[in-house]
Amino acid sequence: MLSSETQAVAAFLEAQSTLDLATIGPDGRPQTAPVFYVSDAGWRFYWLSSPDSRHSRNLARHPDVAASIYPAVWRPEEIRGLQIEGVARALHDPGWREDIVARYVEKFALPPEFQAEVERQTLYLLEPRWMRWLDNSVRFGYKAQLLP
Repeated sequence: MLSSETQAVAAFLEAQSTLDLATIGPDGRPQTAPVFYVSDAGWRFYWLSSPDSRHSRNLARHPDVAASIYPAVWRPEEIRGLQIEGVARALHDPGWREDIVARYVEKFALPPEFQAEVERQTLYLLEPRWMRWLDNSVRFGYKAQLLP
């Protein structure tokens, strides 16, 4: 992928807030949940969530996930976004947590009164195995493979 495209995807990720996470439920059926996320230069995605939430319980049983990130648009030529497949898990390393939570609080401009709630949440990581960029502004159906 070209460097300018990598930069476009990185800027896109910074401008978006929500990752639609698809997990596998206890009955083997897919379930989705929107989560606020931050990402890093290694194309890893992080979010905070209750370990008791449905998607978190699903991850504890089955870490394989799919996700998408996209803005709400109304015209086909405006469709842009990422399709992701990978593995997700809870991160319990305090060093990682401090850095990622600081970025999360900054990105979402969370007021101090949310700090106690943030501290109660578990930090999760999605490590993509496969990722594709879609951008109909380039041409209808344009796709670029970011990860194998």
